[in-house]
Amino acid sequence: MGRRRHPDRRCQSPRAGGRRSFLPKDPVELSRVIDSCLAGAKVTPFDGELKALICPHAGYPYSGPVAGFAYRLLVGRHYETVVVLGPSHYADLRAASVTNAAVFRTPLGDVPISAKALALAQSSPFALEPRCGVQRPDWWLQSSRTAPSVETADTWEHSVEVEIPFLQKTLKDFQLLPVVMGEVDPATAASALGRIVDDHTLIVASSDLSHYYSYATALKLDERCVKAICDLDIDTMETQEACGRIPILTLMHLARERGWKACLLDRRNSGDTAGDKSRVVGYAAIAFYAPAQEMFTAVDRRYLLELARKTVRAVVAGGNLPKYPPGVSPRNSQRPKVVL
Repeated sequence: MGRRRHPDRRCQSPRAGGRRSFLPKDPVELSRVIDSCLAGAKVTPFDGELKALICPHAGYPYSGPVAGFAYRLLVGRHYETVVVLGPSHYADLRAASVTNAAVFRTPLGDVPISAKALALAQSSPFALEPRCGVQRPDWWLQSSRTAPSVETADTWEHSVEVEIPFLQKTLKDFQLLPVVMGEVDPATAASALGRIVDDHTLIVASSDLSHYYSYATALKLDERCVKAICDLDIDTMETQEACGRIPILTLMHLARERGWKACLLDRRNSGDTAGDKSRVVGYAAIAFYAPAQEMFTAVDRRYLLELARKTVRAVVAGGNLPKYPPGVSPRNSQRPKVVL
């Protein structure tokens, strides 16, 4: 079964007090920032059950307003488990690293790690904090966290941590399953992940889109990328530029397998949110949902349409209304013929 989770370990937000911080260290300020992002977002309606989100992971002044469109959908919903798939920015990783911590700590408090983490870590390409080379970011000396003796894929990773405060503000009583993904096969990852995903699980794929192009170029690149995602076009998505391409592709494979659909909630870049349009980073918020079952099949609709036509003709001609045998419904396999 691998290593047991140490009950005293905390998967901390490493930059809670650092000079270059993705999260404000003050819980009051962090809460205010998240609330502002949520308040500025609109709710996009869709007909189905929300299963997953794609959210950006830059600093909140840049990507937070876009992420708010995704997390606003969670208000009033309940999930027992939230799986957050983030790409590795600092670790040379050839696996999907599952945390061995007991809780994930942010300035807003601790979120318990799901027991499903240990189960997922038994299925390749997922593994329980596999050994990997870690390149410390240039701001690590200013971080409030002391570098541990053994650094793992999530020691300095921000792609997962920036999503957690949004979840803390919009959901209650959930358990977290954070994963840092390296270069793995998305189809294999989706197959393994699917074994622990049930109707009470939400998946969050963390990703920004194009990086450091002009505003006009970024618009074109990001439009193409978002279209591939929403069309569940895996072949095209494999060629797109997104730092979270592996988490996104993993989600897309699972979505195709389960018949989920994708809906674009918001797409902007740092030129829209922060003002500088010379070199921008693209962001998108996308929802994946299981479509609601239609009340009537195509055969049902044809039957009811024909019934309506005959009813109108009968009323206009002053004749008898079509007879609809008692107890017979268009949902029945044997549809009665409409008679006059």
